Amino acid sequence: FQIPVPEVILALAYIAIGLAIGSAYGLPMSLPAVNSLAFTGMSNTAPAIVIAVGLVATFLTQRLNRTLYFVTALTSYCAMLVIHFNVKLWVPLINPAIWDEDYWAVDQAARPLLDAAFALRQGLASVFPVGRLSLFAFLSMFGISVIVHATREFPVFRKVVLSAMLVHMLGGLSYLIAPAVGPFLFEQGLNPIESARQVFMEGGYRATVEGGAPWLTAHGSEYLAAGIGAMPSLHVASSAVFVYFAWAHQRYLCWLYFPLFGFIIIESMATRWHYLVDDIAGLALTTLAILTTEFIFRRWPMRSV
Repeated sequence: FQIPVPEVILALAYIAIGLAIGSAYGLPMSLPAVNSLAFTGMSNTAPAIVIAVGLVATFLTQRLNRTLYFVTALTSYCAMLVIHFNVKLWVPLINPAIWDEDYWAVDQAARPLLDAAFALRQGLASVFPVGRLSLFAFLSMFGISVIVHATREFPVFRKVVLSAMLVHMLGGLSYLIAPAVGPFLFEQGLNPIESARQVFMEGGYRATVEGGAPWLTAHGSEYLAAGIGAMPSLHVASSAVFVYFAWAHQRYLCWLYFPLFGFIIIESMATRWHYLVDDIAGLALTTLAILTTEFIFRRWPMRSV
């Protein structure tokens, strides 16, 4: 077994950056609690189950070294996610300038496009329940990508992992550049489930602004997954990673991925979680992450794992 150097180095770099930012601004590092993912509409066990299935599939179909890689990469990724969610929580205290009005102006300029997305979403909702379809779509692509690439093309699986890690690292730091709460500040979205979550998130945001670091110390774990993160859309960016590698290496998956990904984009705007520019920025971020991954593995050729 050989340590997956790019993945581990990336995780350690993000951890170091996160700790440095927290120390420089005097901000607490919150750790996941039992209810940390309740805000997202799923239990903490949901991603664990998907990962466990992938781990078992890898163990049963591949040699031990690949299973050890899976464990190492998973540990690195989880550590990065803790930093990622803390950075989201810290955004209002690091960069209090909010760009919502600017992004809203772009939405209004592109209103016909948004109205078309809303109409399509309403049409889908009239045929079958779509309240939790976006979450199902993301978890489905995540789980299928892990299992298929890990069991059929392990070098590609490593690229998927590193690209996804880069999306969270670059995306997390991007939140600090031109942050926004979300278009739900101006109008309610079409999904009551998501509207309720937006109330929770906005409450946490305003409490953070008012209470500062002491409030985060007391409540950070509860709100760990509820930090503001409209710009860029990492939901779209992460999903695009799965779509790209499916199209490039397992194209038959795109019969499922394309409609799911299309719905994720529509839902991101129709629920008013994201502005149009958030999704565009998310796709640009995916492009940068994939290009960086390809560059890294050209410079750091993969050995047999």
